[in-house]
Amino acid sequence: MTAASSAKGFAKLIGPLSILNIVLFGYVLFQPLLTTRISFFLRNEISLWQAGLDLYRIDKFLFLVVVLMGIVAPAIKMLAMTFAWYFADVSRAPNYLKWLVLLGRLSMLDVMLLAILIIAFKGIGIGTVEIKPGFYFYVALVVGFLLLSLLMEKMLGSMSRKKR
Repeated sequence: MTAASSAKGFAKLIGPLSILNIVLFGYVLFQPLLTTRISFFLRNEISLWQAGLDLYRIDKFLFLVVVLMGIVAPAIKMLAMTFAWYFADVSRAPNYLKWLVLLGRLSMLDVMLLAILIIAFKGIGIGTVEIKPGFYFYVALVVGFLLLSLLMEKMLGSMSRKKR
């Protein structure tokens, strides 16, 4: 028995909302999160995808950290959670939960990295950082998916205890 087949009430929305999050995550990768301005002549819009490409040229190690924690870990968590919801047997839920929790911790690092980036630009004092709507959308997506995963973890945990 899968979680999707045994969900009741609001919990029936977990699967469709997970799929929606995957689609929106793909969209937000290419949306401008920030616009940086140095003096009056240089303007640069930063998206997650563009930041990854720029970091690849500048610092391979930082590129790996940002891409793994900011793109790959959240994507894997979303896919794994959706797969577990629709296809995994509820009796194996405790095994899945520990991995989903680990991926959740890794995927929250991207919000912290963005915050550090904003502080660094503002702290230098040579330019400005304008936060774009994509940034708020991205933060809402990450926090929303965190809440959705907590709901799923709670539901899977209670279902696996009932099976015993």
